[in-house]
Amino acid sequence: MASIASHNGDSVDTGDNIMIAGLSFQVLTLLCFIGCSCDFALNVFRRHKRLGAAAFDQDAAVRDVRNSWLFRGFLGALGLATICIFWRSVFRVAELSQGWTGPIMLRQDLFIGFEGVMIVVACFALIVFHPSVCFKQMMEGAGGLGSRGRRRRDAEAAEAAEKGYARSEPTTDGEGMTAQ
Repeated sequence: MASIASHNGDSVDTGDNIMIAGLSFQVLTLLCFIGCSCDFALNVFRRHKRLGAAAFDQDAAVRDVRNSWLFRGFLGALGLATICIFWRSVFRVAELSQGWTGPIMLRQDLFIGFEGVMIVVACFALIVFHPSVCFKQMMEGAGGLGSRGRRRRDAEAAEAAEKGYARSEPTTDGEGMTAQ
């Protein structure tokens, strides 16, 4: 709306106000997310302090992932990315609230630093500490990627062993067809 109004020589206020409202809503929701995350972390810390190691009595794969440096790196990367995106959103609200010719809008250095650099840092942090890398043991274990098929095959093998015959792996015949 702002772009069309600008090209037509009309007032861009309505479009600007919609953009500012959207960015303000993004700031609010990110602030709520940060608050909920901090509350969760504080409760986890208090529970661990109160119950010790029994506070996190979970299966071995979960325990191994939680105690790994990759998991801690992921938490740090997620926190850094959240702060970078929050900072960028606050900057954009301040930038747009002064209009298209405001002093902040005309500063290219602030735009590069608080827009581009913040997003690059957030993306880089989450690429380096991607969940598929940090939670690899859980993705391959029970409940992870491919676990449903693995459980089905294991159940079929156990059933076959119970009936007294071994399950053979599929092989291909000379024509490329799968034979059991």
